[in-house]
Formats: sequence, structure tokens, C-alpha cells
Amino acid sequence: MDALLYKKLKEFGKVRANAPLAKHTTLKIGGNAEAFLEVEDKGSLVRALDFLTAVGEDYFVIGGGSNILLPDEVIEGVVIRNRISGLDVSNNIIAAESGLGFGFLTNFAAKNSLSGLEWSAGLPGTVGGAIRGNAGAAGGAVADSLVRVEAWIDGEVVQIKGDDCEFDYRDSIFKHNKGVVLKSWFGLATGDSIKSLHRMQEIMKRRNGVYPPYPSAGSFFKNPSPETPAGKLIEQAGLRGLRVGGAMVSNEHGNFIINLEGATQADVLKLVDEVKSRVYNKFQITLEEEVHIIK
Repeated sequence: MDALLYKKLKEFGKVRANAPLAKHTTLKIGGNAEAFLEVEDKGSLVRALDFLTAVGEDYFVIGGGSNILLPDEVIEGVVIRNRISGLDVSNNIIAAESGLGFGFLTNFAAKNSLSGLEWSAGLPGTVGGAIRGNAGAAGGAVADSLVRVEAWIDGEVVQIKGDDCEFDYRDSIFKHNKGVVLKSWFGLATGDSIKSLHRMQEIMKRRNGVYPPYPSAGSFFKNPSPETPAGKLIEQAGLRGLRVGGAMVSNEHGNFIINLEGATQADVLKLVDEVKSRVYNKFQITLEEEVHIIK
């Protein structure tokens, strides 16, 4: 990496050259980043994005590393790890910065007797990633309670109402405009802390034994419809335990591809192609990946 660029990046946060990325993803797959920049405050993140855009340097942003599949080779340019994690509450509104773990936000809401995020108990990833993908589970989703978002888009910091984020199933405007979520405001209902924590515990119990005890990126495919879960199609096609190299369809849940032993992106992609082919041949349904694949 250019020495001047490396020196400039130090103004925004901690920088490492040739940094291994696998340990920063829940799937534990990924090559090295030419430059890995960890940013811990919103102002520095905005300045870094402005600078990299101005000089035409390639970059992408990661949060908790869930719902992503990185390449095995060296990733050129700059990988930014978003670690901004401010959190505040006023009345029934929680303001959370995008690098905060969503699980921390969920627990914070419950302990402050605010209800509306219990559905997310046990979900990995950050607030920013959850907003980008309109994360959902147990009958709830981010879009249900998001009031407003502050985001960096094309060199400008803007605020967008929740209703204007074009939320859809595992989708939002931020998947299409290359925007980076900075901060968010969630409007929640007054609740009972004990009831909220109890519901969260019940949701976590249902997850135990269903989600695999191996590295994964979460649900790999979108559900074709609420009545047609991708996992059921995969299981009905007899694909539990199907393996390519170190990657395998989980025995616990058909919609999880796990890193059983030293899996590479190439292993996962070959397995994904095989799963999609067999499901289509049996049901004439084309599965669509939910996980963000970077090649």
C-alpha cells in the first residue's frame, strides 16, 4: 500500500496492513485486507469516507461480520471496520450509532422497560448491518420501529425517515445507494422489563438446538415467501449434510451453510450453486442469496 495513503488513514483510526479478515466475520472465511481501518467515532468515519471517495480509493465497510462472505484472496483497497457505538435514550426513543452490536441495543431497551425489539434476541451483527438488511426474526423486523436514520450518502450526511428507507424483505435503500448508516433512532413502546427479558429468553431457547454450533453467516438464502421457507425446501430436497470441501449444509437447519473445517469462499460458492440447482430441479424455485457475497 502507498505509504502516504497509509499515513493519511492513521488520522481516522487504527490501521493495519495485510490484516487477516477471517477472524472479523462470523463465517470465519476471508483473505487479508491490503489496509484494515478501525474507526471508533462518527466524525472520523465520515472523514474517512470523504477522503477515500475523493482520492478514488476502493473501500467497503463491515460491522459485526455476520451476513457476509469474503473472498479468499487479498482484498485491495481499504476495509473499514465500523466500531462507532454511541447509545442514548430519551423518553421512548433510543438513539444508537451504527457500529453498536444489535444484541446490546436489544438488551438495553429491555432493561429500560422499552418494548419492540424482543424479536431480535440472539441476532448477531451491528445496528447498521441490521438496518441495511432490514433484519428480522420471530415475527418482527427493524422496519417496525425505526423512526429515523442518519447516513453518509455520496459525500453528504443526511437524515432519512424510517418510512423513506424503502424497507422490504431483507432489503432497504442502503443496499442500493451505497449509503453508510451512521446513526439511528428507534421508537419503542413502554413495556415491562421482566416481561421483555422473559420473552427474549424464550426466543433464545427456541434457537438452541436449531441453529448450528459452527461458524456461519446466518440464514444464507431469502425465503421465497412466508409460506415457503428456504430451509424447508433445502431439507425436503435431502440436502442436510451436503458438503463441499470444508463447507456444509447444516444438519440442524437447512438454511445455514457452516464452516465445518477450514472452508474457503470457493467451497461455499460451489455448495451454494449445488443447493440452488437441486432445489430448482425439485421445486422449480430459484433461491436467492441473503448473505452479501463479495468476490
